[in-house]
Amino acid sequence: MSTQAILCIAIASAVLYAAAALLRCFKKSKTIGAVAWIVAVAGNAVMVGNNWVINGYVPFVSMYQVLTFLSLTFSLMYLYVKYLHDCGWMDKYFCLLPAICMIGVCFMGIGSVWHYPPALQSVWFVPHVLVYMIGYMVSAVAFILTIVSFFDKKNRQRLDAGVYNLVCIAFPFMTAGMFFGAIWANEVWGNFWSFDAKENWALVTWLMFAIYLHFRRHNSFQKASKWFVILGFIGIIITMFFVNMMGGSSQHAYS
Repeated sequence: MSTQAILCIAIASAVLYAAAALLRCFKKSKTIGAVAWIVAVAGNAVMVGNNWVINGYVPFVSMYQVLTFLSLTFSLMYLYVKYLHDCGWMDKYFCLLPAICMIGVCFMGIGSVWHYPPALQSVWFVPHVLVYMIGYMVSAVAFILTIVSFFDKKNRQRLDAGVYNLVCIAFPFMTAGMFFGAIWANEVWGNFWSFDAKENWALVTWLMFAIYLHFRRHNSFQKASKWFVILGFIGIIITMFFVNMMGGSSQHAYS
């Protein structure tokens, strides 16, 4: 598939995700919003499939590949949250965030074939990246709900409960990501933890959400607990984006 075709699909998916998020806010247009969402997911899936075919490996190596896959993961995780946790009201937030991801994708190296570094050619690569993507993605939705809860007093109780449910889902995935990463690091670099910048920030992020979960269970600390969701999300942004930007010294800087 040509680069121009993939770019058109990326733009269309971004627009449709955003439209779905907006339309899902209104009862009369929810059906149209659902259709827009389904079409956006279909286009997103085509992009993920294209990345997989042209590169010949699970497309998790470049930030373009990660964001494209991450956008699709939002929709898949929403189905889990909706049917197993009865949180279908979160639909607009699970549409908004993939729209933001896809906007970023539109400005990246669409259709590029990326080198697959030897260090990534491990059985731990896919599980390590995948569980972190799920954990961080669900945490991003929790962050949005936290921000909304500061302004929406009418639905604050439901929003706060939703944040707690999402963090309870995300935290085990982040824990598993650190565990898989430590085993992988020991195989590749000879030690479980090397105080690499990305490792350190992943640990800081994990600690922020751990503190949130502890504070959330105590009435006297519940109000303060929200700030640790925000700090945790800041940690996610630094871990995913800024460490790579800053860092030739990081062992996680492959490209």
